[in-house]
Amino acid sequence: MAGAKETPRQKMIGMMYLVLTALLALNISKEVLNGFVKVENSLRTTQGTLNAKVNETSSELETKYLQNQEKVKPFYDEAQQLNATAAELISYITEMKARVMAASVGDYDDNGELAVGNYIGKDENGMDTVLNLALIPIKDEYQNLTTFVGMAEPKEPLEGPWTAVELKQKMEEFRNQLKDTRVVDNLGNQRELPQYLQAQIDETFAFPNEMQEGVEVSWEHANFYHVPLAAVMPLMTKMTLDIQDIQDDILSWLLGSVDAKSYKFTNLMPLVVPESNYILRGDSFRADVLLAAFDGTNPPDIYVDSKKWNERDSSLLEFENIDALPIGTDGLGKLRISTRGMSLGESNYKGLIRFQGPDGNIQDFPYYTPKFTVAEPALVVSPTKMNVFYRGLPNPVEVSVPGVPGDKIDVRISGNHRLKKESDGTFTITPGTDKKANITVSAELPDGSKKTLPAREFRVKRIPDPVPFFVGKTPSDRTISKQALVGADGIGAQMVNFDFDVRVVVKSFSVSVSRDGTLVEKKSNNNRLTADMKQLFNRVSRGNVVYFEDIIVGMPDGTERQVAAMKLKVN
Repeated sequence: MAGAKETPRQKMIGMMYLVLTALLALNISKEVLNGFVKVENSLRTTQGTLNAKVNETSSELETKYLQNQEKVKPFYDEAQQLNATAAELISYITEMKARVMAASVGDYDDNGELAVGNYIGKDENGMDTVLNLALIPIKDEYQNLTTFVGMAEPKEPLEGPWTAVELKQKMEEFRNQLKDTRVVDNLGNQRELPQYLQAQIDETFAFPNEMQEGVEVSWEHANFYHVPLAAVMPLMTKMTLDIQDIQDDILSWLLGSVDAKSYKFTNLMPLVVPESNYILRGDSFRADVLLAAFDGTNPPDIYVDSKKWNERDSSLLEFENIDALPIGTDGLGKLRISTRGMSLGESNYKGLIRFQGPDGNIQDFPYYTPKFTVAEPALVVSPTKMNVFYRGLPNPVEVSVPGVPGDKIDVRISGNHRLKKESDGTFTITPGTDKKANITVSAELPDGSKKTLPAREFRVKRIPDPVPFFVGKTPSDRTISKQALVGADGIGAQMVNFDFDVRVVVKSFSVSVSRDGTLVEKKSNNNRLTADMKQLFNRVSRGNVVYFEDIIVGMPDGTERQVAAMKLKVN
C-alpha cells in the first residue's frame, strides 16, 4: 500500500521493523539485545490492541447477521472463514516462536523432544503467547536457531515442518486466499476486494530476495541465517501484526459491503396492482398489495418502447432517442399508450428504468408491461325473442366475454348441431335436426382458472318459404301483359325479407291456361318454359287467365318445397 494511504498503526509497525533492520547491522551488545526485548514487548502490546479491534469488528458484523440473516449471511460466512484462517496461521507462528526459543536454549525433554510447553501458554485474553524474551538467558544465540529452521546451508534451505521455508509458504498461501476473497450477496451480485486492498495485501505479504554486502540472498537467508534469537522473535511477532492488520481491514470491508449497495428511499406508499380491472360475477378480485418505496430527491428515468413487444426479443431497450416518461409527485411514472391504429388483440410493451444506485453508478432495470386486450367499441343488444338458428344454413355468430381475450374462451354447442371457429375469431353454426341449441362458453381468467358462463338457448327453425316470380310478377300480382308473357324464358324463386344470402332453384312447375272454356295444362321439369308453353302463350288473348302451379324449389338443406301458386290475367 502506498505510504500516503497508511494508517498511523501501520506506520508504527513499519517503523518498528526499520528499527529491527538497523539493529541487525550493529554489533550485538547487551544494550542492543535489551533493545530487541523492548521492541518485542511493544509489538506484543500492539498485537493485543489489534486483536481487540478484530473482535470488535467481528462483533458488529455478527450483530448485523442476527438482525437480518438472509442479507448478511454471505458476508458473515466469509468473515468466519477469514477469522478461522487467520487464527490458524497466528497459532502456527506462535508455536514456531516457542519451538525456536526451545531449540535456541537447547531445552529438550526426556524423550529427546523440544520442551515446547515451557515456552508457550495463554495470556489474559486467552490467546496463545510465548515466554517473554527478557527471560531467555541467551538472547544472542543463533547457531541452534539457524539449524532448527533449516538454514544451516543457506544456499540449500531445508523444507519441512517448522522451517523458514514452510513459514514463508504458509504466509504466501494466506496472501493468495485473502486476494481471492469474494462474496455473492443474496441478490446474486458478486463483490470482490477493491484494488487498494489487493495492493496492500501484495505489499504486506511480499517476500523478495534481499541484498547483503552486495550479494543477493533469499528472504529466508536474510531473516533467519545466523540471525540471533532476540532479532527473530520481533520479526515473527510483526508477521502476526501484519496478519491481524489485514484481517481487520477485510473485516471492515465486509461490514461496509453489507449496506454498500442498499438503496435509500425517502417515501413509502401502499400500492395495489390488480390482475384485472374487469371481474366476472362469481369470480374473485385479485391483486398484489405491497409497500412501495421511492426517493423523491432522486427520481429514475423511465422509458417505454414505442413498438409492441414480440415476446421474443429480450435485448435491452435502446433509450437514446426516446423521451423519458413524466414522474408524478407520487414517484410513479405516468405511462400512456394510445391504441389508435393498433391491431386488435393482446398487446404488451417492454421498457427500461434507469436509476442511480448508492454507489453512484447508473443501473438498468428492464421491465415489461402487463398484457392488455385492444378491442373495438361495441354495443351488445340481445333480442331474446329472436335467438334463432336456421337449419340448412351456416349461421355466423360472434362470441365474446368482456375483459377476456378471444383466444382465452372456449365455445361449445349442444345437440347434433355443428360449430366451427373461423380464422377471424367468429364462429359458424350449422344446425342439425334438434329444435333447440344451447351455447356454452368457458373463459380462462387472468389467474389461469376457468369459469363457465350461463348457457344461452337458441331456437332452431327451418328457412322460410321462398317466393316465386315470373318476369317480375309474384303471387301478390293479378295481371300480366301478353308481351311480357310471350317474352319470358322461365320462372324463378327468391327469399324475400330474409337476411341470409340463400339461393333456391325451381326444380319443376306447371302452367295452365283457361281459353274458350277449356283448361290447357303444360309441365316443365326445370325452371325453363317448354316449347309447348311458349306456343300456348302465343295463342292467349286478352282476358285469358294463366296459372303457375305445383312450383317445386330445391332448398339449401337438400329438401324440396312447393311454394305459392300465381294467377295472372292477360290484359
